[in-house]
Amino acid sequence: MRTTHNLLGAVVVGGAMVLAGSVQAGPSSTEHAVGLSSTQISEQQQRVHRLLDKAIEHIRQNGPKAVNDFTHDPAFIDRDLYVYSLSPAGQMLSSGGWSAGLIGQNVLAETDDAGQPFFSQMLKLAKQNKAGSIEYYWFNPNDGKDEIKITYFEVVDGIVVAVGFFPGYPTEEQAKQMLEQAVSEYFANPSLALRKFRNKQGEFRRRDQYVFVLDKAQRKVVLNPAFSENNDVSVDDIADVQGQHFLRDMLENASPNSIQAIDYWWLSPETRQVEHRRAFYQQVGDQVIAVGTNVFPDSTP
Repeated sequence: MRTTHNLLGAVVVGGAMVLAGSVQAGPSSTEHAVGLSSTQISEQQQRVHRLLDKAIEHIRQNGPKAVNDFTHDPAFIDRDLYVYSLSPAGQMLSSGGWSAGLIGQNVLAETDDAGQPFFSQMLKLAKQNKAGSIEYYWFNPNDGKDEIKITYFEVVDGIVVAVGFFPGYPTEEQAKQMLEQAVSEYFANPSLALRKFRNKQGEFRRRDQYVFVLDKAQRKVVLNPAFSENNDVSVDDIADVQGQHFLRDMLENASPNSIQAIDYWWLSPETRQVEHRRAFYQQVGDQVIAVGTNVFPDSTP
């Protein structure tokens, strides 16, 4: 068990849960996440609550058997978010995510990456309050690290319904800062910069953000560390899920004097969901340096 996380227990304060040695897991608790603005925090929580409310209403209208739809119906999946449900005794009833493999099993003894039985803690809170949130450490597939995850839950017809999320997505401002650094390093030493861009554990990879490089003269992808199959491929042969040749548009609009932005829709290999993404880019000689990032609702370039 890891002691560095200092997750020593859980108490309820004003209807929200507080983890000893950690932060309140209520509506404002995720503001501790590094690099995440309060606006984006609110938007993430709104997505979580919309999906949870939708799931709760589905059970109210259709009865307990409606939980089966959370496993199979894509209407209960929103990009990285999914719904799961538990019986009061701790049996996993349904899940649209990683926990689908636990359906039918009792999960009271399951622990997070700090050794805490978070399912058990959530069910205890659900008996006391009928709705709330819990915070724990879990593996985030977007960046390959253990991170804080926050799950909101509510009891309906005796069933605990839950939706969780990772609050630590980086901001668009961080994407622009990464681009500025990438442009500076590429201008100073292109070969060294490309080696750094390829490093998956380096300074130019941050969760869903990474640097990719296009060649304006040859009209091809020089480097995409997240989708290596696109390296050396013509930009005319690459399109997003809507058929937009956004890389071609980037080459045509790139300028050495300013940062440009373009939106596109991309199928993520990690979440296996279509995601709204935005690329910030700038021309350096015959190359176009770019940083891609996820787009939050109501976000503008």
